[in-house]
Amino acid sequence: MAKSPRSNKKQPSNTKPLKTKNKSNDDNLSGKSSLDKWGPLILLALGSIIVMQTRLRLLAIPMERDEAGFAYIGHWLLHGKNLYTDMVDNKLPGLYVLYGLFTSLFGYNSTGVHIGLLIANIASGICFYYLLKNLYNHFIAAVATSFLVMLLVNQNVLGFAAHATQLLLPFALVGFLVFWKGIHTGNKLLFFVAGLLLGFAFIIKQQSVVFGLLAAALWWPLRLAWNKNESDRLPIAEWLSLGLGGCLPIAAIIGYFSVNGRLDELYFWSVKQPSGMTGTFINTSGELVQHFVPMVTNHVVAIWVLAGIGLIVIFLSGFQKSASWFGALMGILGLGSVIIGAAFYQHYFVLALPGVALLAAVTFNWISIKIGKAGLAVGLAGAAILLLRPIGIDHEYFFSPDYNKIHQQAYNKNMFPELERIGKELSHRVPEGSRIGIMGSEPEVLVAADRESCTKHLFMYPLLSDPVLSPPLQEGFIHQLEECNPDYIVWNSGAGSWTTGYDKLDMFKQLYQWMQQNYVPVGLAEFRPNKPGEIVWDADLKTFQSLNDEKVFVFKIK
Repeated sequence: MAKSPRSNKKQPSNTKPLKTKNKSNDDNLSGKSSLDKWGPLILLALGSIIVMQTRLRLLAIPMERDEAGFAYIGHWLLHGKNLYTDMVDNKLPGLYVLYGLFTSLFGYNSTGVHIGLLIANIASGICFYYLLKNLYNHFIAAVATSFLVMLLVNQNVLGFAAHATQLLLPFALVGFLVFWKGIHTGNKLLFFVAGLLLGFAFIIKQQSVVFGLLAAALWWPLRLAWNKNESDRLPIAEWLSLGLGGCLPIAAIIGYFSVNGRLDELYFWSVKQPSGMTGTFINTSGELVQHFVPMVTNHVVAIWVLAGIGLIVIFLSGFQKSASWFGALMGILGLGSVIIGAAFYQHYFVLALPGVALLAAVTFNWISIKIGKAGLAVGLAGAAILLLRPIGIDHEYFFSPDYNKIHQQAYNKNMFPELERIGKELSHRVPEGSRIGIMGSEPEVLVAADRESCTKHLFMYPLLSDPVLSPPLQEGFIHQLEECNPDYIVWNSGAGSWTTGYDKLDMFKQLYQWMQQNYVPVGLAEFRPNKPGEIVWDADLKTFQSLNDEKVFVFKIK
């Protein structure tokens, strides 16, 4: 029989040991061959090496607008600017603090941000492996972790970008690791630390609330039935410690903004404004699912299918009830987090990937046991095929990534690499300490130029999405831009930087008229399919031959 997560450890006097009845390859074959011991680790090492070299090759990929906005806010937040006052967005402060640390430690650029992403993925992989090794077995831990690290970097979920869902995972997974350590030892401090980690994941992105709810809900059957207190007294202090730790990060944020008289700003930008935007999607939820799910499962659909099977076989594999329910709920609630996000964007599915990887590995474990003597080899071979197949199909992305191609495949005609190049040029043209005007949602220009924005609005969507909340924001944007009167203005004319039909709005007409009266064009970037866009400056504008209407303009004050 396999050892339980707590075997060979002294049990606390007030808890009962968990029953040890896990069936696995460890149970049947451990110690009988080198394949048993080293096969899963070799698979994990192979997947990790491939993913690591891919991550290193992707470090310098230009940031898209969300990444750049987070980097800009994080950078200036640590340089004395006030969130939700001097710079606004609709995320909680934890994400910007994390980005601020990345840019401070590793550089205020795309490489610095993506080094932070690399570290987050390494931490996620390590924590995930040890969490599953303790709860299940060596085979499941290695196979699931190899799946997870591959899925996290895959462009199916925009894995080249440092989205909040990627960055919160290590906090959530460490939180679960500490939570189970608390269950096994009865140490109340561990429950507090677990809650604190899960609470910090929440202030990075609110969708991670599902992980906190999972820990809070699972504690009750664990202590009422599966791992009862020997004295039959419910150790409610554990649950209270978990809740206290979980609430502390958001309580600290509320307290800080309250003390500084800015609680209304926190509420408006992190609750009221994003709530208003959820009702503005043009497509229905069903249409969004039909659009994004095929992208997320492309070339890895077999892993998702096996994960669905794993929801059943995890209860037929002889694992402890606590481990079975944890795995099943991790998969279900991970998908639930996508629904909470409402938009079903590809990177929202990142929070479902730990559950998917775990349940797929459980299915392989169950199959290998049912086969018998050759089962381990069959299981490892099947897992290796599912791991390496998407890597082989998309080998260019994994081994020789073309940044421009990746961006065009993911973001169509949004010219993020070209906007980074414009920002680098402006870093030489705009004096240090001066600000740049941005018409559109393009903070990547500001990051590349290392200059401040004229306005507090980095993204146009809040200004255009709500008939009640948006008009005052539009007036503020116009006032701030005109008052700033910057030397340079960058205008992305594409609808992706605004919204469809933005050029018909009074706000834009007023700004465009003001710009035409006071500025002259000095730079232009134009989209080119399947290759980098064309960028021209100054005198070259007179001879430039335009091929399409997808343009970014740079204007200089007269």
